[in-house]
Amino acid sequence: MRIRTKAWTWVCSAVLAAGLLGVHHSDASAATTQTCGASAYRLSLQSLTGPPRADLTIRITTAMPDCELPETLTAVQVALLPFKRSSAKKFNLDNVPSPGGTATVRIGRVPRHRVVHATVAFGPQIVLAGKARTLLKPDLVLMSVKTVKSILGGKPFYVVAQIRQRTRDVGATATVTVTSAGTALATDTVAVRARRSVVRQIAVTLPTTPGRDQLIVNISGTNPAETSLANNTRRATVEVVEFKVQGSATLVQNFAGYGGQFNHHVYAAISRSVGVTDANVGDMEAKMRALHPEFSRIFFTPVAFTDPDRMQSFIRTVLLAQSTGTTINITWQGGTLSVASGTVQKFADVLTDLVRNRGVTNLRWLTLQNEPNRTKITMEAYEAQYRALDPYISSIRGQVKYMGGDLVRGPDVGAPNQDVWFQYMATHMADILDAYSIHVFWDYWDTQKLVDRLTEVRAIVNALPESGRKPLYVAEYGVRGLRTFNGSPAGDPGVWEDGTPITRTNVSAFQHAWFDLLAARLGYMGTSKWDSYFGKYDNGTQAYYMIGSPQDGWPLYPLYNLVQLMTTTIKRDWRTVNVDSVPDTSRLLAAYVGERDQETVVGLDTAGAQLNTASGVPVGYTIGGLPVSQKVRLVIWNEAGDGARGATQTVTTDANGVVNITVPQQAVFVLTSLPLA
Repeated sequence: MRIRTKAWTWVCSAVLAAGLLGVHHSDASAATTQTCGASAYRLSLQSLTGPPRADLTIRITTAMPDCELPETLTAVQVALLPFKRSSAKKFNLDNVPSPGGTATVRIGRVPRHRVVHATVAFGPQIVLAGKARTLLKPDLVLMSVKTVKSILGGKPFYVVAQIRQRTRDVGATATVTVTSAGTALATDTVAVRARRSVVRQIAVTLPTTPGRDQLIVNISGTNPAETSLANNTRRATVEVVEFKVQGSATLVQNFAGYGGQFNHHVYAAISRSVGVTDANVGDMEAKMRALHPEFSRIFFTPVAFTDPDRMQSFIRTVLLAQSTGTTINITWQGGTLSVASGTVQKFADVLTDLVRNRGVTNLRWLTLQNEPNRTKITMEAYEAQYRALDPYISSIRGQVKYMGGDLVRGPDVGAPNQDVWFQYMATHMADILDAYSIHVFWDYWDTQKLVDRLTEVRAIVNALPESGRKPLYVAEYGVRGLRTFNGSPAGDPGVWEDGTPITRTNVSAFQHAWFDLLAARLGYMGTSKWDSYFGKYDNGTQAYYMIGSPQDGWPLYPLYNLVQLMTTTIKRDWRTVNVDSVPDTSRLLAAYVGERDQETVVGLDTAGAQLNTASGVPVGYTIGGLPVSQKVRLVIWNEAGDGARGATQTVTTDANGVVNITVPQQAVFVLTSLPLA
């Protein structure tokens, strides 16, 4: 409150008299008085104006640790010095609270640049004086708040706040707080200079429950106090999801796609003897073209050099593959390959003829030897075969590249040796090989093996010297069943627990899908299933195909329906991109993006890997990172437990690019932006 002028005069006189008359103290008291006199303190003033008034901040400091800062100012005299047409003005206050030595007093309307003088008294006899030019108060403005449209619950993300101090005299500090549903999620301290802006990234984490959350960002605790709080708050909406497509996180730049082995003997006498004819094989050919395979493999056996029937079947098979549009890998199946035996020259002639004379433009890969690390061939001899062949196919090497490996984990008896083979290829053959390949087979009850094989090989290649790291392919893979059933041999690849051939089951197809999605997630370039259609390779029987025998009308097994769905919604040379997911989930998703931003997401719940019939368990997926407010096609394979592709549905992503779908546990879903029939 105001004090009388006489009282103020008395305070000042008393202080002056004490100094002139030498008021006596004890020795200790005198020392303290001398130490903590006026010279021990410093006064600083700040006069800031803005609607509706000006505030004078009085701050007293000391460098003496034994000197206490006043909690109350006994007297304060404020003088507004003459300014333009305004005359001087004074007023006095007493007992002004000053916690920590700081007091703020209101001094009414004061124009910018008017000088304010203040004299303060505290303690028994301390008087300090100072002056300050009045400046404009700060006004912090929360210009914008930006964040991602969707996030994974439990994982941090950033809220980006742009803050501007729009007045021209002083800077300010403040606290920025992000809240949701009344709970503070994060705080940050900012300092902004006059007429400048700052951008702050504030890390925030939301709970894992899917759904929309409104974030409120607020500026508070501004120092010095600002003119207005009306522009200190903004809001943003974030949607919590379980999976998020990260379109910029490329795993593979030019994905080779999915396909299968073409049996090179399907047109030979060995297959004609079991029912393949020129009259019925056209049905199989049409179904292979409708499959749209993208990366496929064909064996060449040296028997064809002396068996015209085998040679014509091989050539006809390559031409069939060419007609489907698939990228072709030809693999020398086995046997002596050397210049001395003449097989190198003969094989080179076959390859050159395919490219130069028969228009096989899709022949892009050549592999020598099938699963060499389970044979007696040495790594040195393996390398020598590639180097011996290379000069003889120089005319087509611009089109055809070398793929090395076709490795299994190890020999049938003995310790795994794939690591040693990869090391050798990386350090001795990096100059000639352009890619590596592996083979993977597992029993339907042992799905951990499919996970282990893909992850262990990925780790092996990642650990190779950088110059020796090459793109990874899977050139053969498949599911095996029980080898005996009711005490009798069940053939290769075996049967399901009820005696159904494993290739005809939904379980086999589902596990192939699991394998394909995981391979894409781990950065494999492409996969070729063993194998595509009925036919005889040799005198034994292998029935891994997805198109059955001609006696049964070349029937389509569940895997065919699944692969066709994937090859019609995922295109060769698209990118595979990362899909981030909530932790500890059995659900697996992979995403693929085209050069014109076409997008396909495929997903499944690995917990359904042993379900051969329809399940009553619905599985939900909340997926973000998709284009906003866009219609996408949804197709579900095996929704009814029949191994068939379901009808095309249309779903629409919301304003945050999120879609929610529910799929039976035994099913595989595809979301795609591509138009589908």
